[in-house]
Amino acid sequence: MKWYSLFAFLIAAVFLTSCNTVRVTYDFDRATDFNTYKTYNFHQKGIDKLELNDLDKRRILAAIDVQMAAKGFTKSDNPQLYINVLASSKEKINIDNGYYGGYWGPYWGGPSRVYQYTSGTIIIDIVDNARNILVWQGAGSGLDVSNLNTKGDDIPKAIEEILAKFPPPAK
Repeated sequence: MKWYSLFAFLIAAVFLTSCNTVRVTYDFDRATDFNTYKTYNFHQKGIDKLELNDLDKRRILAAIDVQMAAKGFTKSDNPQLYINVLASSKEKINIDNGYYGGYWGPYWGGPSRVYQYTSGTIIIDIVDNARNILVWQGAGSGLDVSNLNTKGDDIPKAIEEILAKFPPPAK
């Protein structure tokens, strides 16, 4: 019975980690007390320079608004925090050569397949308005933005994953 439980746990762990939309990294100023911040807004000049189509730009900003509100922040004309967003994309090619690993060793399972997709990266910078310094940065990479049918759902999920560690826990 122990083996069955361990196996079920490992399968669940693999399933849960494979559900992530993006690979997320983040960094923050460890000397900053994030509990003092209550308000935010977008850095308009930075958002205006964001090279995305209007649909994706609105999706990103709306998803950030949802996440910030869920964390107790209020959007303000005189914010304590400014949020800037950077985005980039890169064409990727994936080659599946039909090679699979098995219990008794590797084997060839079929013809090779080549497929191309666009991999996107979203970076969210959060700046302390009074001190004019970057206090938190999160990045999500590996978002498949070439699938027009799913990116409307994938972008908000990616923003949620990127902002999952904001604000960092109190010291």
